[in-house]
Amino acid sequence: MPDTGAPYFIPFADPTDLVRDWPALSEDVAEAVADGLDAAGGLVAVKSAIFTGTQTDAVTAGDNLTVTDLEITHALADASNKLIISAFLGAAGNSFGRGDVGIAVHDGTNLIAIGDADGDRTRVTQGGRVVGSSDSAVVTMPSVTFVHTPNTTDSKTYTVRAININTSTQTLSINRAQDDRDTAARQRPVSSLVIQEVKV
Repeated sequence: MPDTGAPYFIPFADPTDLVRDWPALSEDVAEAVADGLDAAGGLVAVKSAIFTGTQTDAVTAGDNLTVTDLEITHALADASNKLIISAFLGAAGNSFGRGDVGIAVHDGTNLIAIGDADGDRTRVTQGGRVVGSSDSAVVTMPSVTFVHTPNTTDSKTYTVRAININTSTQTLSINRAQDDRDTAARQRPVSSLVIQEVKV
């Protein structure tokens, strides 16, 4: 390292050395950081969808409807990565009057993360019956969070499904009660879907 010479001989860094060394050093540091992050795993991507309106549809016994706007298309960056999927319905009602509504996520081919087949019972990820008056029964915020392993880099479209847990065709309502009177005693929530790809 050069110095100022007599009488103080104070050392200093030669500016040409700094200019010469800096690009190589910064590249080494950046590569080391990237290698460390790859080794540690972490968040690869986050996507979300939200439905702020309301929806009503007739659904046959045990069947489901696609909730408006809650659709995300995603392809894994690496087939060994996993998805953390979270979804909720701000409110969901069933015209039978007891809030018989379930929730699940569909991957474009099948419902995923649902209960085992067992006789005629309706398979869902979450949901069930809430006893209430016939005009205003509502399942408040049925929600799910689970880890999914697609094992492929093929693009898949994930949708939230509301499921009719009943033995006959019923009208399901999303983001509202069955009796949707204009009063402070009735709600206007939102429903949502979030997908997080993680490297593990």
